[in-house]
Amino acid sequence: MTGTDTLAVKAKAKTQHFDVIIVGAGISGIGSAYHLTEQSPGTSFTVLESQESFGGTWHTHRYPGIRSDSDLYTFGYRFKPWKGTPIATAEEILAYMGEVIEDHDLVRHIQYKTKITSARWSSQDNLWTLETVRTDTGEPGSFTTNFLWMCQGYFRHSEGYTPEWPGMETYKGLIVHPQTWPENLDYKGKKVVVIGSG
Repeated sequence: MTGTDTLAVKAKAKTQHFDVIIVGAGISGIGSAYHLTEQSPGTSFTVLESQESFGGTWHTHRYPGIRSDSDLYTFGYRFKPWKGTPIATAEEILAYMGEVIEDHDLVRHIQYKTKITSARWSSQDNLWTLETVRTDTGEPGSFTTNFLWMCQGYFRHSEGYTPEWPGMETYKGLIVHPQTWPENLDYKGKKVVVIGSG
């Protein structure tokens, strides 16, 4: 595909306009969507999420024993008080978020598998323009919004940070990142080195 072809495809993508666009369907993005529906019911909005499901970190990080490092009584939503144990597992947090989405019909506002490739602000138009791509089909998209609400957190979910260390390129053992933890990884009886303290 040439550059001209790419421009033609982008031009054909229908631009969707929303008063507010929320970036990320993690715990902050879902909370923001709830507050918009409750406190500003006439506001049009969408939530753009690059993953195939809600949850952010709690969806993408799958290592054994993943749980919150803060208590859910303060970390959770004020409008839906947490009733479980203070430190919650990823499964419990995802279930909690799922209840909020279902109880408040937020799913209709979420566009999954939609990755933002660029965001440009126009002072002249007082408008954000976002270019997106569907992560499943590669289909381009275009959005405009008056307010861009960044709730994507600080993890790069496509690839976690892996520090480099001397001898890494010649190391013959297995290197595992918590974001890409393989199912059924058997490390019983093996020598393990943990790099980082997150």
